Amino acid sequence: MSTVIIAEKPSMARAIREGLGAAASRYEITNAFGHILEQAEPDAYLPDSVPKTAKGKKVWRIEDLPILPQEWIKFPKREAKDQLKKIGALLKQADTVINAGDPDREGQLLIDEILEHFRYRGRMQRVWLKALDRENVQRAFAALELNDKYRPLKDAAEARSQSDWMVGMNLTRAVTVRSGDLFSIGRVQTPTLALVVRRDLEIENFRPTDYFEVFAECRHAKGSFLAKWQPASTDGQGFDTEGRLIDRALAERIAAKATGTGQVARFEVKEQKQSAPLPFSLSALQKIASSRYGLSAQQVLDTCQALYEKKVTSYPRTDCRYLPEEQLADAPKILGSLPIPEGLRALVNPRQKHAAWNNAKITAHNAIVPTGERVSGLSEVEAKIYDLIWKSYVALFLPEYRYKALSALVEINGETWKATGRQDLDLGWKKLYGGHAGDDEEEADGSADESRAPIPVMQRGDAVAGEGGRVQAKQTKPPAHFTDGSLIDAMSNIHKFVTDPEARAKLKETSGLGTEATRASILETLLARQYLQKKGKQLLSTPKGRALIAYLEKQGLAEFADPVTTARWEDLLSGVAEGRIPANRFVGAVADRVKEAVATMKTGSAALAAQSQSNGKGNSKSGKAVTCPICKGSATVRRLESKKKKGVFFWSCSDRDAHPLLADDHGKPGKPFGARA
Repeated sequence: MSTVIIAEKPSMARAIREGLGAAASRYEITNAFGHILEQAEPDAYLPDSVPKTAKGKKVWRIEDLPILPQEWIKFPKREAKDQLKKIGALLKQADTVINAGDPDREGQLLIDEILEHFRYRGRMQRVWLKALDRENVQRAFAALELNDKYRPLKDAAEARSQSDWMVGMNLTRAVTVRSGDLFSIGRVQTPTLALVVRRDLEIENFRPTDYFEVFAECRHAKGSFLAKWQPASTDGQGFDTEGRLIDRALAERIAAKATGTGQVARFEVKEQKQSAPLPFSLSALQKIASSRYGLSAQQVLDTCQALYEKKVTSYPRTDCRYLPEEQLADAPKILGSLPIPEGLRALVNPRQKHAAWNNAKITAHNAIVPTGERVSGLSEVEAKIYDLIWKSYVALFLPEYRYKALSALVEINGETWKATGRQDLDLGWKKLYGGHAGDDEEEADGSADESRAPIPVMQRGDAVAGEGGRVQAKQTKPPAHFTDGSLIDAMSNIHKFVTDPEARAKLKETSGLGTEATRASILETLLARQYLQKKGKQLLSTPKGRALIAYLEKQGLAEFADPVTTARWEDLLSGVAEGRIPANRFVGAVADRVKEAVATMKTGSAALAAQSQSNGKGNSKSGKAVTCPICKGSATVRRLESKKKKGVFFWSCSDRDAHPLLADDHGKPGKPFGARA
């Protein structure tokens, strides 16, 4: 008999062999290729009486919906059948199996489902690999746990998979059949799309408002400075509901008062200090990499995964920005391996305990940090991401940034003016970044720059000369279009988009839209399906994407486009992962809601077809949908113009898998391309 280790992928299996060294000979080490079992297609659950297409697929029909499996079926992926057989042969000889999936829900499921597929009944253990360097591998295998402890994680991943299947398969088929065009709906992708659609519409419908700020040019015996007018009240005429000055004439009258003798009414100096930012979660890293380097969320995830598999950084799919206190002991070794500039190395204190070291804040994973392994052969993108990660770690052990915050109130001709400034005392950890913040979290609206403007040290009662006023005309600005980074940030902080105070407070504590592991792939899916398009760094909704959200809202199904609904579902899945909520209760509740949604779609209008004739990347000359001459039933075909050859048309079926595109026969659907004449 033997002990079999099943790793999630080949690279992890190699890392385990290398990490265990001579001890690896005690095990049979094999691997999956990610999920090698997948959910069956709806055809597996539909009766044989359903008519089939020319390709042998069962026709999409509204009367067959909803499809809600009672017993779920999984099939081996075609490309993984041989590997699955090899694993099965090893399991026949095994008395113990060690689950070495990634340390998350999906990693737990993809190994457990293999064991269930073969009905394995031997001893099952779990290794939790937070990093793949030798030291962490050996530490993890010295702390093996029973696999059953993590069954709730598997249940949560299974419940997520089943709920996504029910929502996606049923609502996608319903809306496609009713509209005649292929539209996909997803539990997470559609609410994410709705965020972008609503932001784009808000920008397009935005009407700028003019307002004014008034400044006084002041001179003190120790130097000149600029001070901003502080109105006694913003409730009267000349101000809008947000307290902005909108009366130009009033602004000019105030500016005229900024001349003559005045005095300092108040002056304050406060010494402040600022610790280094917390190390990165995946979403925080995606946000800064998007802003600084223009990298997509998927590029950052893929790069982090590559660094993890090269053993130089810890597990990437983490939502946590804190570190276990016991890992502080590893700091001297890790810091010694990092390329810290010689001028700063003497300032590094390996015993310094930053607020990031906090066991109470640790979730299933800790923040992304370097492992201390030797780094070489990184690509340009890998080097950029690694640079962000190692610097965020080193900054934890550097001195705090210290500065003086200066604030002055000046009175001139009965008006009050305010000036603020900052004097750096010790840049501390900011020296690592050339004096700037390490994670781009400072204000981006210019307020930070104003607060850093130099003002002299003064005392109350000091004389100040007003040397003239200036009126600065401004306009309110719409919110910015989403980028990969800001959309990932919005998905992980969905509470910011909720107006209900109670719901907002709850979501802030518990929920996000999707998970750290899935958000990047959701964005890629929306781009691939032409619901979103990129313009530089910006993510913009297409007419096709807008049509889908408008349709759901019109049909009374807005909840499937509501980020709050999905965030709450994710919260419930977290409850399943923690063992507080039975998985079948969650799946059952989703099934009930899908039933109601399909019933609504069956009786609703098919208005989406007319709205979707232009998808943002195609043409606007698509014709009216007609019954497909091959599929019959409820499938339809639509006449489209070729993107490559102007004036050349073809016909596309709403069931894309049924048969090839059809030729255009004088404005009518002809034979499938490739068919003999």
